[in-house]
Amino acid sequence: MKQIFLFLSFVALLSCKKEAEIEPTDDNELITTVDLIFTDGANVSKSFKFRDIDGDSRTAPEAFDTLKLAKNTDYTVEIMIGDESKGALEDITEDIIEESDVHLFVYRPNPISLLAIQITDTDKNALPVGLKAKAKTQYFPGSGKLKVLLKHQPPLNGKVVKTGDEETGSTDLDISFPVVIK
Repeated sequence: MKQIFLFLSFVALLSCKKEAEIEPTDDNELITTVDLIFTDGANVSKSFKFRDIDGDSRTAPEAFDTLKLAKNTDYTVEIMIGDESKGALEDITEDIIEESDVHLFVYRPNPISLLAIQITDTDKNALPVGLKAKAKTQYFPGSGKLKVLLKHQPPLNGKVVKTGDEETGSTDLDISFPVVIK
């Protein structure tokens, strides 16, 4: 009887399926500071800042600039990202560059005619990153918003998630800068 019990226990143990291992994903970045730098054809740069040191969207940010841009003008755009939640500013931009194959910035002007933005930098897989871009303002004065999203798209269970599509992954950053075109 004891042998039958041991045999059945052994068979039961072998028949148990091993659960698929899920690889942990990268953590999202804590972003408290965003600096958008617009440079025109005459090499004049304007910097616009979002700063929310506590990182709590329920409290007002310390700074949230309005993008004031010239009508019918071409700009190069750079974005700098930081975390000031622990005191000194930690530059997260370098981390995003190193992990560019799992990050994607998305720029959404509203109204869409306000500003055209084209991402100019790519990752090792030739997919857009968005730390650098070109922008062109509309031909006439106007106002609206520029939504800036940072999507975090690390591999999931060994499968690549980043495809250039903004719908996948989690969101590290979601802010809307007011825009005035003069």
